[in-house]
Amino acid sequence: MNSKITIIVTFCLLFFYTNQLTAKTVSATSGHRLTKASNPNLPRIKQVISQTLNDSTVPFSGTLILLHQGKPILEVSEGKDINSQSEFVIASLSKQITATLTLRAVDEGKVVLSAPIHQYLPNTDFHSSITVHQLLSHTSGVSASGKANLFTPGSQFQYSNLGYSLLGQILEKVYQQSFSEQVASFAKEFGLKALSANTGKLKQLQLKHPKLAFGQHETKTWQASTLEIDEALLPAGGMVASSNNFAKFQQLLHSGQLISPASYALMTQAHAHYQYMWPNMGYGYGLRINHTDGLKEYSHMGYLPGYMSLSLHYPQTDIDLVMLENLSLSLNDFTRAFALQTQLRNNLRNQLLSSTN
Repeated sequence: MNSKITIIVTFCLLFFYTNQLTAKTVSATSGHRLTKASNPNLPRIKQVISQTLNDSTVPFSGTLILLHQGKPILEVSEGKDINSQSEFVIASLSKQITATLTLRAVDEGKVVLSAPIHQYLPNTDFHSSITVHQLLSHTSGVSASGKANLFTPGSQFQYSNLGYSLLGQILEKVYQQSFSEQVASFAKEFGLKALSANTGKLKQLQLKHPKLAFGQHETKTWQASTLEIDEALLPAGGMVASSNNFAKFQQLLHSGQLISPASYALMTQAHAHYQYMWPNMGYGYGLRINHTDGLKEYSHMGYLPGYMSLSLHYPQTDIDLVMLENLSLSLNDFTRAFALQTQLRNNLRNQLLSSTN
């Protein structure tokens, strides 16, 4: 019970800060503007990302992979018993998987984006006009069953793990198969061996996944994570993957191999704009969207007690970065907690905007 309370408090803190602290961030703009696809200076980018990790003022334990056109140009593994095959709880990067599975259901005609969720979950008392689209784009305002909606569905943006949990339930209804089984089938079909979705405490999960790195959470001291993944958390933040497997998923997604062009266009379209720790941010389906200085960026971050994650994709240069960590820094200093993620993102953006061969 205590572990679940910790997760809820952590998410509440994270959502508050991500929606309120834009003024404390520094823009990643370099003074340049990308007007067309360019050839990135790969040696320089590799050097800058390596240097960013080396110069970090916050601890790093995990793996990072940087790719160009799907091929690794930099792989880093750091920390006790961490190697390139290590697996991690990927936190909110899970939402990209859930959004993809939902859009595959749309492509198969099993789910309609504009349909009210009561069409799929009839025995619930959520707001009657909430749609699948609104769950995907965090514009539903959904609140716990039996409680008033946060706002009129579709009128505002409010990041919601509950919304993605409901998407998992909808998928279970339309396929008559557990969400975990659907993820397993998806992973098998596309060769994503290290991607999984299972419930339990970390020690239980390690019995199934020996390569899972055990998380450490920073309080006054470093403590072993007490994270427990239940069925509600799985679609929103509870999946497990390695950095190279998630990067492979990202490449499959953005090269058009997982969903239809129409669904991909909706996934990468900003359906809402909102205040975030990085400026000028929109949200699509499971992706944060940014087009500052003409540079298209599809990203997400994740945070759970014991784990942090980052994914970046730049379609104009076909550059991907995935970082998974088995530590979580204290949210008492939010800027410090996400300093490495922000610096990696800013430095990579600046290189893509200013460096060409």
